[in-house]
Amino acid sequence: MHHAGGSHSTFRPWLPHFPEDWELRLVVAPGRPKAAAHPAERRLTVISDALADRLAAEDHGPYALFGHSMGGLVAFAAALETQRRGGPPPVWVGVSGHPGPFFSITRSDPPLHGLPPDGLRRALSDLGGLPDRILRDPLLWERVRPLVTADLEAAETWEPATSPAPVLRRPLSAFCGESDPVADERDAPHWARHTTDFLGVRSFPGGHFYFLDDPEPLVKRIVDDIRSVLPSPAPRG
Repeated sequence: MHHAGGSHSTFRPWLPHFPEDWELRLVVAPGRPKAAAHPAERRLTVISDALADRLAAEDHGPYALFGHSMGGLVAFAAALETQRRGGPPPVWVGVSGHPGPFFSITRSDPPLHGLPPDGLRRALSDLGGLPDRILRDPLLWERVRPLVTADLEAAETWEPATSPAPVLRRPLSAFCGESDPVADERDAPHWARHTTDFLGVRSFPGGHFYFLDDPEPLVKRIVDDIRSVLPSPAPRG
């Protein structure tokens, strides 16, 4: 699941680095060209519940969920909803570039989705919250801004369906860039309190989009973490 303002295309370069016998699904949030029939959604629960619906409707084997930034929160919320329903749970959840539920990506500033357009653009530039090519191009920025604002509102206003917040009873790993102003090694450990099986923080050189130049190291760690929680194959008689 992709970041706020992004799309599934972020993950296309990752596909060759996964095992050939794994099936990869690139999730698309509403409002993108691949999901143009649905307007951008300002409630993250709508997105995560729709993902949980899809998972429940399909007959599949073991599966894992991974998301970056807003997508990390969607993956976590979808796993929680699946758990609440008693459906088949993921074997593993990976969250990247997010400081954890109930922690703001702005640290101490007001929510991003309420900022005026110029203020939002500056804030995203400072945070590394969108690729520079989008922020530098006025036409591209104006085309993306409404989508970014809706996504940010969804991510910044999410609350769990029940209080106190439930704990995910599945293995979870947190990923971050070492110099990410949104979620670095100080922030990523917040995820530990939201799972019964925290596998740890996996950090990589770079900022918020630490994987863009070379996704292979991140994908390798994702694959290793998933394999570590899969049941061992039964010995042949």
